[in-house]
Amino acid sequence: MEELWKFIKVWSFAFIALSYCYFVPSRIPKGIFRLLSIIPILYLFIILPWNLDTNLLRGPTTLYLVWLGNFNLLLFSFGKGPLSPKDRPVSFLNFLALACLPIKIKQTSKNNNNSSLESSERPPLRLAIKVLVLGILTIGCAHKESIHPKLLLFCYCGYLYIGLEFTLLAVGVTTAKLLNLETEPVFDEPYFSASLQDFWGRRWNLMVTNSLRVIVYEPVRKWGQLPAVTATFVVSGIMHEIMFFYLIGVKPTWEVTLFFIFHGFCIGLEIKVKKLVNGRWTLPLMVSRPLTIGFVILSSFWLFFPPLIKGGFDEKISREIVACFNYVSGV
Repeated sequence: MEELWKFIKVWSFAFIALSYCYFVPSRIPKGIFRLLSIIPILYLFIILPWNLDTNLLRGPTTLYLVWLGNFNLLLFSFGKGPLSPKDRPVSFLNFLALACLPIKIKQTSKNNNNSSLESSERPPLRLAIKVLVLGILTIGCAHKESIHPKLLLFCYCGYLYIGLEFTLLAVGVTTAKLLNLETEPVFDEPYFSASLQDFWGRRWNLMVTNSLRVIVYEPVRKWGQLPAVTATFVVSGIMHEIMFFYLIGVKPTWEVTLFFIFHGFCIGLEIKVKKLVNGRWTLPLMVSRPLTIGFVILSSFWLFFPPLIKGGFDEKISREIVACFNYVSGV
C-alpha cells in the first residue's frame, strides 16, 4: 500500500508539471526560450521514477515520463509532435494524456478502412488467447529452475511482448475511453512481421517508434535514409540502456545498444537488397515471417536479455508479481 501511495504522489507531481507546461510554456513562442522554460520539467521527469521501489510501477513510469514524456516535451518546445498539432488546438486533458501516456489519436483518411491499424482494441478471442498464454508463461517463469535455460528465454520473449502490450493497452484504452478519443493501437501483431522494417517500423511498440521517427529519423533523413536509420537505432539503444539502468540499477554493459545498432545495420542491408531486387523477387510470407521473428528472438537471446538476467531483473519481477497476486487475493 505504501508503494501505491508513492505511485500516486509521483503521478500527481507529473500532472502538476504538465499543467504548468500547458498554461505557461505554451504561451512562449516555440524555440529556445520555450525549451528553457521546460528544462526543469525534463529534469523532474528524470528523477521522479526513482521514488518508486518496485519494477512493476517504476518500469512503466520510466517509459512514460523519461522516454515518452521528455521526448514529447522536447518536440513541443519547437512546435512539433502530438502536443502541437497543426489542424486543431489541444484541450487541457488531452495535453496531459498525449504528453506522456501511450496514446496516439487516430488520423482519419480516405484509406482508413484498409489500414492495418484498425483500432486500439483487439478482437476478444485474440486477447483471450494472449491472456491464456500470459498465464502459462507466468507459471513457467515461477518454476524456472525446472525449465531449460534456452526454453526459459523463449518464455521471457513471450512474457515481454504480451506483458508490455497489455500494460500499454490498458493505459491507452482506459485513457481513450475517458477522453472519448479514437486512438491507434500500440502494437500491431508483431509476430506477423514479414521483415525487420515491418517489425520495427509498423508493428512493434508504435508509440516509441513514432517518437523516434519525429525526433531522430526525420531530422537526419536529409542526409540519407541509411544515416537516419542508423541514428534512430543508436538513440533507441541508448534509451533502452537508460531504461535498463532504472530497472536493474547497475552500470550499463552496452549490450542492449549493440543489439539495436546490429538491427539498424541489418535493416540497412535489407533496404539495399530491396533496392537491388526492385520488386522482381520476394520471399513468400510463410518463409519471411518465421525468418523475421526467429532473427529477432535469437538476437535478443544474444544481446537483449543477458543484461536483465545478470542484473536479477527476472527474479525481482517474479517476486513482485507473486506479492501483487497475494495482496490482491488477500484483499
